[in-house]
Amino acid sequence: MTATAPVRIALIGTRGYGKTHLQNLERLTAAGLAELIGVVDIAEPLEQLRGIWHRDLAALLAAHAQAPPEVVIIATPIDTHVPLARQALAAGCHVYLEKPPVPALEDHWSLLEAAEAADRAVQVGFQARGGAGVDALREQLRSGALGPVESVRVHGAWTRDRAYYQRSPWAGRRRLEGRRVADGVATNPLAHGVHAGLVIAGIDRIEDIAAITTELRRAHDIEADDTTFLRIDPAGPGPAVLCALTTTAPVQRPPWVEISGPGGTWRLSYTEDLSWRTGPDGELTEHRHSRTDLVENLLTHVRDPQTALLSPLEASGAFSAVLEAIQSAPDPTVIDPEHVTWIGEGQAAHPVVDDIGDALHTALETGTAFSRNGVSWACADAITTWRPPGANQTPTARADGRGATQKETA
Repeated sequence: MTATAPVRIALIGTRGYGKTHLQNLERLTAAGLAELIGVVDIAEPLEQLRGIWHRDLAALLAAHAQAPPEVVIIATPIDTHVPLARQALAAGCHVYLEKPPVPALEDHWSLLEAAEAADRAVQVGFQARGGAGVDALREQLRSGALGPVESVRVHGAWTRDRAYYQRSPWAGRRRLEGRRVADGVATNPLAHGVHAGLVIAGIDRIEDIAAITTELRRAHDIEADDTTFLRIDPAGPGPAVLCALTTTAPVQRPPWVEISGPGGTWRLSYTEDLSWRTGPDGELTEHRHSRTDLVENLLTHVRDPQTALLSPLEASGAFSAVLEAIQSAPDPTVIDPEHVTWIGEGQAAHPVVDDIGDALHTALETGTAFSRNGVSWACADAITTWRPPGANQTPTARADGRGATQKETA
């Protein structure tokens, strides 16, 4: 292929977030960068896709044996990511994998091995990573421009109704038919913020983590967490990452990541590509950041390997450790209904937890879990600390390599 030829693409999953990929592929096709040669979905396709639709990836690959796809985009339920990615890699395809990339830490390592064996790239769809604001804050922290920074704070106050958690069989689940799903607030809807916080803190690898403390709670009638505190402590010098996240806010606000030191505070709204720096004298400066589409970044890399991926699989190890810590913890504790107000009717109804805004901010300010701050609907029985394999662990690391989990006492 010439360096300017469109990259042949197959898309697995045309519903849900797959619709967004279809729209983006229209743009990339019009720009001469992509050619959509096939789609895969278990459901009947949209009318405009019938001519290129296949029920599974094997059928698509067989139909295009002479000119197979160069890139496979996977926008399917979380528990299907690894087998589909491995199948695409074995066929010689590069992969774009929606977040979270894997449901378990051992899957991260096995998928890395598969990508290395195939000599193919895997880009992970952590959308915030495409925004230049993440790099701006990471460089500020690394340069010491703000002075010592003790923590990177991630705040997410979103609203989700009953319909959101009933959109598919795996929505709001931790497990489905014995398989991990991991559709909690920190690992799916607000996973972009968690990943951005880790990147800014310089915590990229599993080895960069000493311990992860979690407090998982839920107000929705789901299995997974919808209100979560995370503290990721680094293995070496550098700031901890603090995350206070919920889908039970009264009003949805743009999520943000913030660093602060003697030299001021810098807050990034990663969904808006806007940031605000407050100097030590209180002067406020607004910055607008550029954004690179992650699919386009992968296509450029395929044609020119000197172009680095913005969100490669190998840089998602720390996030996979966070997912492992959450999935290894006991199931989320139900928030007493007396502390929850439901707003709206039927499928449009959404829960609001008492004083949730104050609880999120206090947890970030103190660096401690909700229950340590006297929150009325929280108690310390939900706090768990996880340590990665090879860390100084109590109890001993599990034989499956997922690390060790210890439930704290009040």
